[in-house]
Amino acid sequence: MNFTLSTVAQSLAAYLAPSFPGVTFYEDPNQQGTQTPCMFLQQRYSYPKLRQGGRWLRQIGLDLTYLVDYNLPNMQQLYQAAAEALDLVMETFPYTDGTTEGTSLLRTYEREWRIDLDALHYKFELQVWVELPEDFNPM
Repeated sequence: MNFTLSTVAQSLAAYLAPSFPGVTFYEDPNQQGTQTPCMFLQQRYSYPKLRQGGRWLRQIGLDLTYLVDYNLPNMQQLYQAAAEALDLVMETFPYTDGTTEGTSLLRTYEREWRIDLDALHYKFELQVWVELPEDFNPM
């Protein structure tokens, strides 16, 4: 199974869509044409650590940002409700790369959220084992 940030964003959008009807999911923040309410995913950091057998443990920090119209009088309450909804469903989520059959369950770590003046930032970390595609001869 291939692992990319793009496929993580697509899997997360498909998983969260039933919990957030009417919300548009973007793969990354776009500069023009954003329709609120919307969510997008940003990578904040990545720490690859080489382990035994040519496997890597990647710790990837992600920020799921939720935006509503800035002029709404109940903006704070909308962000609070969205944060509580995310807390309920973000322990794990199904991941697929779109090319192989089946899904893998990804667990989230170090979850936290904060509300800025204009957005809800739901931050979490993924810890995934990856192997680089290379010819391997154990002899």
